[in-house]
Amino acid sequence: MTRIPAAVWFLRTEDGQPLGQLYRYEGNEMPVTGAVLTDGASWNRAEVVEYQELLSTCAIRRFRVVVRLLE
Repeated sequence: MTRIPAAVWFLRTEDGQPLGQLYRYEGNEMPVTGAVLTDGASWNRAEVVEYQELLSTCAIRRFRVVVRLLE
């Protein structure tokens, strides 16, 4: 069974540097301020500082997510 993403998060550092994107699935699509992420390709842990929902495309929710790199 193939899982279809419910959302995509476009990650940025606090100073605006792009960190790539993360696909999220049903039940885990909304960012939460203060949550710690551990699934980055170029970083180990990052804290969600703020987010903004963008226009959806093809029924996938999109978010601009600003994170603070912890390690």
